[in-house]
Amino acid sequence: MNEVFVISSEMGDEYKLQFTTDSSGIIADSLLAELNSEGIEVIEVGLGRINGINVTSPRMLYEIESRIAEVLEKHPNAVLSFFCDFISMVPKMRKKMSVQEYRSRIFSAMFKHYVFLNRQDGYRNKVVKIEGYAEDYYFHVIYHERHQRYADMIAEGHQKDFGKPE
Repeated sequence: MNEVFVISSEMGDEYKLQFTTDSSGIIADSLLAELNSEGIEVIEVGLGRINGINVTSPRMLYEIESRIAEVLEKHPNAVLSFFCDFISMVPKMRKKMSVQEYRSRIFSAMFKHYVFLNRQDGYRNKVVKIEGYAEDYYFHVIYHERHQRYADMIAEGHQKDFGKPE
């Protein structure tokens, strides 16, 4: 699977949202094989700004969450893995936090709001924080509630394997 969406904001900013089952090396191949043998499809989510410099609006955040929910609905045995990048800067904040932590918090708030508005009680978002040398890294594992065990396996895999060669 490889689905790409380009989402445009009212201010002219563009975002690329990609869903792929191609292994990026972030999740160990052995774990992917084990999950696949149990009928679980692991989909990696990539999100990046491809045009513009404006602050991302709540409407854009909602649109991104809607696309994520659509993929979960179309793939009932899917577990999504989303890595918060740290490539581009974020607005100045009073509280000192890394770009990844900021994005992780925004994503969590956006996800919670989407689930509440759309009464999607069966969706879950598990935040995985990995302590790094210079800064911490954040992943999100997004899944149907019935796939808690598999989401935990992916979260544990991130903790154990991130940054280490297989």
